[in-house]
Amino acid sequence: MIWAIANLQSGLEAHGVRLVVMPGNQKEQHVTLAYANSPMKTPTTLSLAVTMICAFASIPRIFALFLFLGVAACGVGDPGRSAVDTGKPATNALDPGKAGQNSSINVAMLLPLTGDYADVSKSMQRAAQMAVLEIRNKELNVLFFDTGGTPQGAVDAVEKAIAGGAKLIIGPLFRETVIAVKQKAAEADLNVVAFSNSESVAGDNVFLLSFLLRQQVDRIVQYAAEKGINEIGVLAPESITGEQIVIYAREAAARYGATITKAGYYSGDMLQMTAQIKTFAAGQPFTGVLIHAGGSSLRTLVSFLAFNDVLQPQVRYLGTSLWEHSSIWTESNLRGGWFSATDPEARGRFVDRYEQFFKEKPVRLASLAYDAIALAATLASNVNHAETNPYTKDALTDARGFFGSAGLFRFTKNGLIERGLAVLEVAVDDFQVIGLPRNAFTIPTN
Repeated sequence: MIWAIANLQSGLEAHGVRLVVMPGNQKEQHVTLAYANSPMKTPTTLSLAVTMICAFASIPRIFALFLFLGVAACGVGDPGRSAVDTGKPATNALDPGKAGQNSSINVAMLLPLTGDYADVSKSMQRAAQMAVLEIRNKELNVLFFDTGGTPQGAVDAVEKAIAGGAKLIIGPLFRETVIAVKQKAAEADLNVVAFSNSESVAGDNVFLLSFLLRQQVDRIVQYAAEKGINEIGVLAPESITGEQIVIYAREAAARYGATITKAGYYSGDMLQMTAQIKTFAAGQPFTGVLIHAGGSSLRTLVSFLAFNDVLQPQVRYLGTSLWEHSSIWTESNLRGGWFSATDPEARGRFVDRYEQFFKEKPVRLASLAYDAIALAATLASNVNHAETNPYTKDALTDARGFFGSAGLFRFTKNGLIERGLAVLEVAVDDFQVIGLPRNAFTIPTN
């Protein structure tokens, strides 16, 4: 795939942005981003101004990223058109080794732009392009490289990114590809902001910009305990992930004065699931059930629980962000259930803007790509990067954190992400916020 459209190219250049396509299916994009530490203003309409906070969150001072950009009149051609050209090689292809020689700093985003996850990557790359238009800084260049979704492809991509002068590696997407990139980046003294949710790859020079299950479980168990639901059962899939969910739940329960009174696992086989839920429901030694499932699996599990007299409000259903989909509204037994998720207002603003740009909904991971670009722009604006790399471990792990398209987040020293999560309740045709996400982190003192 070659990301190059004449209309998009001309529109971007009108705003000081240049798109170039690498030969051999490698992608590179020169972008301009913006940073300002002025007080936040709220636009009256999106077409007149887009405001995106992605900055250090501290009290009383907040450093904020802004762009007042007339989206509807920006002259970017038709952003809803496909940006995939399967035809001729681009005539303006640029040598990676020469990328950004006239600019101050390069960052590289590594994605499986070809292969089974090309559509996901396309949405993520579009979100990054949206960040390009919304946050401008002439000192930053963003280069895209295709991993093909394989470890060897990731190694090839990171080597080209390093040769292109990248000061930060953003991505890749999968655990195996992050492992492949980690050592190469370390040898070049570069940090990696990866999209994997596998905690095992975090640490040293790898920081996970993702949605970690551990924290989602922690947040919902905390909220349930605060509301007096102290005896909790756990239903999780028969898998390594399911076993981890139970471990996370036990750890969270110990922190918040609750108890995991029963843990059960379900399979994908309907007959086995029927028997498993019957066994799990026997005796009902719980006042809440944490159900790690989504979509049709969640609806089926809840119907089986209800059939076995595990019903709300006597037993509160609890969940994670897997619940955050309109398809569950059709299951009346789920109404009144609680689940943890990222800040829905912040995410809603991101989704609305993405839909205006591209006439389609973004994939769940697209917001991560947007935040990664905005984070890179923020940190690049805070130091004289002609003399030093702005993407140090200390900079990435600033205790004050950052505001992104899914709310507040920060990286810990061990490379994990900490988010300010909300708690939502399932309504008839909506999700209602019943537990607010935090708007600031506690800053440790010496």
